[in-house]
Amino acid sequence: MIEYRNVTKSYGGSPVVKEICLTIEKGEFVVLVGPSGCGKTTTLKMLNRLIPMDGGDILINGKSVKEQNPEILRRNIGYVIQQIGLFPNMTVEQNITVVPRMMKWDKERRRKRARELMELVDMDYDTYANKYPSELSGGQQQRIGVLRALAVDPPVILMDEPFSALDPITRDSLQDEIKRLQKQLNKTVIFVTHDMNEAIKLADRIVFMYDGKILQAAPPEEMLRSPADGIIREFMGKHVQKIRMEDELNCSDIMRTRIATISPQRKTLECVELMSQYEVNSLVVVDDNKNYLGIVTIEDIRDHGEAGQPVEALIRTDAPCVGTGQHARDAFRILVEKKADYVVVVTPENRLAGIVTKSSISKAMASALWGEG
Repeated sequence: MIEYRNVTKSYGGSPVVKEICLTIEKGEFVVLVGPSGCGKTTTLKMLNRLIPMDGGDILINGKSVKEQNPEILRRNIGYVIQQIGLFPNMTVEQNITVVPRMMKWDKERRRKRARELMELVDMDYDTYANKYPSELSGGQQQRIGVLRALAVDPPVILMDEPFSALDPITRDSLQDEIKRLQKQLNKTVIFVTHDMNEAIKLADRIVFMYDGKILQAAPPEEMLRSPADGIIREFMGKHVQKIRMEDELNCSDIMRTRIATISPQRKTLECVELMSQYEVNSLVVVDDNKNYLGIVTIEDIRDHGEAGQPVEALIRTDAPCVGTGQHARDAFRILVEKKADYVVVVTPENRLAGIVTKSSISKAMASALWGEG
């Protein structure tokens, strides 16, 4: 358990954190959200003593961070930042095992840990362990940054706007991954963002900060329905809207329209390159008139494809599919029951309209709550 007790911090006589009191339970995913300059990052960094507090105290499992050696404290608190901070002259494995090396783990133990962690994010050890950061995509680099924070199995992970510099598709994917890892590994995560959509998606509890103070700490649903302050309401949007009932949402309301598509004449290696670029394992196939034909998966290309040949013969027509006018709950049910990555949405004329993912459902519900603002 983590306790902030009347914590304060000032710069040049100006207070930036004012009498913060907050308790975070073990295994809880807490998101600090609010406008720039509200004190979020300062609050985060005082926990691992990257920034000294001026007053009050912070306790981890009843022990003050002031009483702990800063280096030892930080080795037991994972830390992930926007800039990632991978060492360019180190391989992926060496970057992941920086802290284990400092803690005198032997070479075999370090290699085993790197392999275990890379498996958690579906990065093949033999393929990536000896690559350098410059050979990775932005999303892959950030994954390695997360794994480095997990290397010695710390109970607490701090994340300071780790995905804000990434493109929307990669960011969406990494949000899903970090939430899955947090649940799987039962980590306590404190995550800083200024993006309410991100907070809603990730948080067990949102802590809204403004002018160095906590205005509200509540689960996402409670904060959305009953914002405790007009500032929170304004941050969410000019007009907090009444939640639309499930029956009012159709698949066309919740689908993503920016998706990677290919023609059936695309060659196999071109498709593999596109999948790598977008960090997906399948592509949607359409003809010249945008009629939906099916999907092509990386597994089918690997097992049955030939270099230089079009993927037309590899198109699967059994992918989950719904119509634009179907209820959103139909798409959600398919995602859950079939454990699918996405559901294809088509018009009555069988033209591709978009895809529905769990993330797109989340964003659509958020929009229904507080509008486009």
